[in-house]
Amino acid sequence: MAFALSLVSTALSTGAFAGAGHNHDNTPSSDVSLASTFVDGNVSVIMGVGGFAGGNVAVSAGPDGLLMVDDFLPGFAQKLEAALVDLKTCQTCGDLKYLINTHWHFDHAGNNEHFGGAAVLIAHDTVRPLLSAPQDLKAFNLKLPAKNRDGLPDITFAQKSSVYFNGEEIELTHFPQSHTSGDISAYFKKSNIVHLGDLYFNHMFPFVDLQNGGNVKGMISSIKAALKQYPADAKVIPGHGALSNMDELKTYLGMLQATTKVVEAGKNKGLSLEQIQKQGLDKKWQSWAWKFVSVETWIALVYGSL
Repeated sequence: MAFALSLVSTALSTGAFAGAGHNHDNTPSSDVSLASTFVDGNVSVIMGVGGFAGGNVAVSAGPDGLLMVDDFLPGFAQKLEAALVDLKTCQTCGDLKYLINTHWHFDHAGNNEHFGGAAVLIAHDTVRPLLSAPQDLKAFNLKLPAKNRDGLPDITFAQKSSVYFNGEEIELTHFPQSHTSGDISAYFKKSNIVHLGDLYFNHMFPFVDLQNGGNVKGMISSIKAALKQYPADAKVIPGHGALSNMDELKTYLGMLQATTKVVEAGKNKGLSLEQIQKQGLDKKWQSWAWKFVSVETWIALVYGSL
């Protein structure tokens, strides 16, 4: 695991960590715009355009006001505020009432302190302790300060919870030991849309936070569970990447299973991480690599999970 974290940290230090699609760069936040896309029902998704703003943000807009899932990297609060104003459905509708964090990472909870003072902030039980204290996120070579009171969850839960808002139930489900220890999904039942956070990187090798309870095998179990839990025709908002669907989520599961099988077979034969990295993966998985999670880095993350 230590080697895997070191490899990921090296990738970050060379400027590899960037965006949500396959056009990854280190564009300054001032040059990155936000675009809203209507998904269905009450729900829209907000994504960064022209660079990396953080994980995809879902917004329910209706007569009760606004409910938001995740809130981008630090530095995007004003742009996100402007996007939320554009999504309000009427002059008399309330403002942001609820903010849900799919997990604790800085690219999904980066503006908690800005929005959390007015909105009720909801997350998994593991998120509040992590945000309450300084964190040394070794994979990113990044030291994160503790958040103030406004940036901390007001409500936490262990397994499942629900919010009833804008005429529908938003069902929250915990998926353990996946991307982190505290990943949750947010399923908008009437709209039939699920935000999976960083359980799902659409057509990309995912980052798995081994330091904080993440595990590739756990992620496989979680995606299997999600495929059983949600309708086959549900629309899927990934943590990173384009708006998706359940068929594409099945393809993602297939990648996770196939590549893990290769790494596990090599490790069971006594091969070192370096030997498995030299062996590589089938060519059909090459397009899943990106500047942050290359084939070599993905192999290291899988190896560290076994």
